[in-house]
Amino acid sequence: MFKKIIVPCDGSELAHDSVFPHVEELAKATGAEVIIVRVVPVPAGRSSTAFRAAAPEMPISLPETPEDARVARHPIFKDQEIASAEADARHSVARAEAMLHEKGISARAEVLLGRPADEIIEYAKEQDADLIVMCSHGRSGIGRWVFGSVTDKVLRGAETPVLIIRPQKPKAGTV
Repeated sequence: MFKKIIVPCDGSELAHDSVFPHVEELAKATGAEVIIVRVVPVPAGRSSTAFRAAAPEMPISLPETPEDARVARHPIFKDQEIASAEADARHSVARAEAMLHEKGISARAEVLLGRPADEIIEYAKEQDADLIVMCSHGRSGIGRWVFGSVTDKVLRGAETPVLIIRPQKPKAGTV
């Protein structure tokens, strides 16, 4: 039934603990390959690019935002920030990949750069995935509207079926 299952991860323990027990059962039952995906958003601001001229008659150009000004003072900052975030992402997905391998499940890990929902949707399409399994984080109502929701965007935009797991609240007395 399922040959490829995409599991987007954000690095949180809540998502990991909620999703992977379900993914393990699905993979064991179907023999599917699990592809763990973590998307690193590209940092805001600019680096190594020209700023727009403040006015046509001005020979110099100015940063548009305070973030642009901060990055302009440190031209390699953005590249270092991306490299650091990418290394952190690779570490987290490698742990999940190793955990699945230990349980006899075929798994691999991928780190992508970009907008999380867009990258997840596109990657699932490119991989011809059969299922995307994600955590909802339990956000609803105004919280989801104000902050946006990667899960909601993937659910609405993916052509691949999406299984959403609602995280369980820890039981009283557990850590």
